[in-house]
Amino acid sequence: MDTQPKEAPKDMYKETTEEIVKGNSSEGQAISPPPHQPSTDQAGIEALKDSYDDFLYVSKAFASCSINSLIATARIYGLDPAPIKGARVLELGSSCGGNIIPQALYYPEATFTGIDLSSVQIKHGNELIESMGLTNVNLLEKDIMDIDDDFGTFDYILVHGIWSWVPDIVKDKILSICNRNLSDRGIAYVSYNTYPGWKRLEQMRDIMLYSEKQLKSQSLQERTVYTKNVLKLLGETMNMDQRSQERSGYKIANINTVLDSNDYYVGHEYLETFNDPVYVSEFIDRAEQQGCVYIGDESLEKSFITWLNDKVVDNIKALANGNHKDKEQYYDFVYDTQFRMALLTKPCNRDKIVRDETVQKDILDTLYFAAPFEDSLGMPSEWTDTLRITLKQFMRTFQQFNVQDIVDYMAEHHPNEEYNKDRLYVQLFLLTILGHLRSYAEKYEKLPFVENVSYIPERFIRYVSTLIEGNGKQYMSLGNMFNQEDPTVDQGLLYVMKQMAQPTTRDELIKILDETLTITRTKADGETFTVPSEQYLDESIKHLVELGYFRHQA
Repeated sequence: MDTQPKEAPKDMYKETTEEIVKGNSSEGQAISPPPHQPSTDQAGIEALKDSYDDFLYVSKAFASCSINSLIATARIYGLDPAPIKGARVLELGSSCGGNIIPQALYYPEATFTGIDLSSVQIKHGNELIESMGLTNVNLLEKDIMDIDDDFGTFDYILVHGIWSWVPDIVKDKILSICNRNLSDRGIAYVSYNTYPGWKRLEQMRDIMLYSEKQLKSQSLQERTVYTKNVLKLLGETMNMDQRSQERSGYKIANINTVLDSNDYYVGHEYLETFNDPVYVSEFIDRAEQQGCVYIGDESLEKSFITWLNDKVVDNIKALANGNHKDKEQYYDFVYDTQFRMALLTKPCNRDKIVRDETVQKDILDTLYFAAPFEDSLGMPSEWTDTLRITLKQFMRTFQQFNVQDIVDYMAEHHPNEEYNKDRLYVQLFLLTILGHLRSYAEKYEKLPFVENVSYIPERFIRYVSTLIEGNGKQYMSLGNMFNQEDPTVDQGLLYVMKQMAQPTTRDELIKILDETLTITRTKADGETFTVPSEQYLDESIKHLVELGYFRHQA
């Protein structure tokens, strides 16, 4: 996130969780989609297509695009989105499908469609899908401009890392699709680069575009390597001069960020024909022009500002004068926001959207919560009371839990402890806003390993096998049930998985590993050692439980 306090502020969050105040409404106007006409930027679009064909972008899973999580977030905003079972999901600019294939794996009763202009990436993605044996996801080579009402409607439309990188006519078409091709209960997710924060990063893009002007005939990959070397030399030069360090310290930090990033990301982010950040207020206006209604940001802290210092909240509210669009714009001015993830819906849902930063307790009762693996800030040190210590304990497991789980734990382990349950709701809400917790609409059951009962279904084995043995990881990352990347799955874990295709015992597994598998690791001092089969099996079982791969035979 762009801004996040080291500690959650005290007494700065609204205690009211009883009611939702309805927002003002106005009737949605009939909006015609942008006509499909030859774009004056057609050459740029073709160049964009060629760059993605030639310099493949590894297709990743993004936790912010998890349908399970988006449903929960939409409920917090007061909406009633479609459940996962039976949901129809469309991703625009899907690349090889890395953002939807893991979700199709875990949620076989939902259907997923991805479209992309790159024939190369669609080909690779469909080959991986066929190898995995998945039947509820398909990828289409298709121009976004060719999507019309006949393409059908979807409960969820995902547009991650696309909107800022296409010409204006395509931007408007994307937003039109997020209205016309969205079901009545639908939610659309659109990420984009944002001013004012991206004005800092535009200097990196300007430097790179200037330095590559003599290399236009070379490939994007070659130009990326060259321009990163230019940035490296500039950064070293700035560090040689004290005056430059004082004036351009932020620029040196941004240069280092670019240098530390993968070449394929840097090339497509900084050297493409299009990269057009906008202010959040401009994005909202453009979405409304295409008939969409802006819900808020997927990152709740950008839309729910009450967690900030009281004086900061008062000033932003005074500037916004009751206008939710202005509130988010002034937030971005204060915190220099550079990236946003907008949630959009149909005009028929306008009156349901919560604008007063409260949530009903019965909504929180329906949700599950889990701490993200990347949460490195930790909990506030002053959290020493029993209720908050209990919350810490649940969060450190990284497992899903709900309000009732906390209540039951307190009753069992602290039966004489009195606490205000409303305080529990407020803390959960605050932690969710700050990103210390992610919320989910459904619990994904992580079954334990039970001898002669547990097995791993073929679809999970084929998924991992395709990525590990089939070299699919060069095209996409491996994602878990929350659409979080897991780069630690390797050949050894896959081997153990294959031995668990049918129920078996721990002793039998250890015997097989003793006879067929040797795992060696290297200590910090360089010394290598062999991992005992018992230890490796226990580590593998724990990993497989976390991935949710086990099923129990009836």
